Amino acid sequence: MSILKTLGAVAGAFTVAATLFTGTANAAPQENVGADASSSVYWLAVVPGSLTDPNWPLDWSRAESATLTCDPVSGSHPKAEEACELITGSGSIVSIEEGMICPKIYFPVTAFSSGGEQYRETYPNRAFLNSDKGAVYQF
Repeated sequence: MSILKTLGAVAGAFTVAATLFTGTANAAPQENVGADASSSVYWLAVVPGSLTDPNWPLDWSRAESATLTCDPVSGSHPKAEEACELITGSGSIVSIEEGMICPKIYFPVTAFSSGGEQYRETYPNRAFLNSDKGAVYQF
């Protein structure tokens, strides 16, 4: 494949990703972009980078992910029971607000969820994400 075709394919992939995953970085929690109340299966991912900061593009090669099922509790998530309790107790991922003190180091990460709830939000760093969403993204 020629270098121009390769670059074109890469640019096309980024265009698709940007179209699918747009949002507001470092703002109030991103609204829930769609939920299926009948589903208790979640596919969760934390991706280094920001949805909107061009200096910190999403780095999918370093993404971490887990599956979570809440009825009954199962999946690859290491804190599945605690994560399900947070989601159920708050009503949704977007409603969870644990809160604690975090370092002010800017190394953005973006949290994604699909399945039982469609969610995406960029945080200034992993500590802020863990503080805000508790066990849900601790994998």
